[in-house]
Amino acid sequence: MPPWSLVAIGVSLTAALLGLWLWRRPGPDARLAADAHDPYRRWVQNAFLLVTGDCDYAHLPGAEARRILAHWWDVYGPLEHRRTLLQLADEDGRDHAWPLLRYILVSRLGVAAGMLADEVSWSEIVPIARRLQAAHPGWRAMAQAYVQARRQWKELPLDGSSDDDGMITLLDNLARLDDTRWKELPWDTALTPAESEDGAHG
Repeated sequence: MPPWSLVAIGVSLTAALLGLWLWRRPGPDARLAADAHDPYRRWVQNAFLLVTGDCDYAHLPGAEARRILAHWWDVYGPLEHRRTLLQLADEDGRDHAWPLLRYILVSRLGVAAGMLADEVSWSEIVPIARRLQAAHPGWRAMAQAYVQARRQWKELPLDGSSDDDGMITLLDNLARLDDTRWKELPWDTALTPAESEDGAHG
């Protein structure tokens, strides 16, 4: 058999194996559902879905996550990512939906961007989620606090009379979650991550 035939066979086999791996790899919806089996992770999802709508930013394509981090956060690498998380965790020393929920979003973006391991992200979000939980009496109160803070940040009227497209989407997410996931999981759920198979918290 000519050497070029062996190369062609090798390339074809590699392509077939890669295709099989991509086909069998769980998609974002499946990964979101799998994480939701852990009440702690489901609680965190219930918080960040207010902003993301229907996805975990950790499941975005890497290039898209890096673009968002660079465009909105001036984050171009792991050191800037870590610095941003520390700033959000200590923003004016306030336990408020605005910095704490954004901490969660930036952490999950860091996973997709390859700047943070998934298990590390979930672990580091634990104290942030507990602070968020302690700062507000319920899902809707947390959401309303975030909505008002975003209006202030965007310099929009606080009465909602001139909400932009982003705010309208946020309010749509709020209404949907209020009728579904927020009814299914109490706000005061104990935020204790399940033990992972290797004994570490996830």
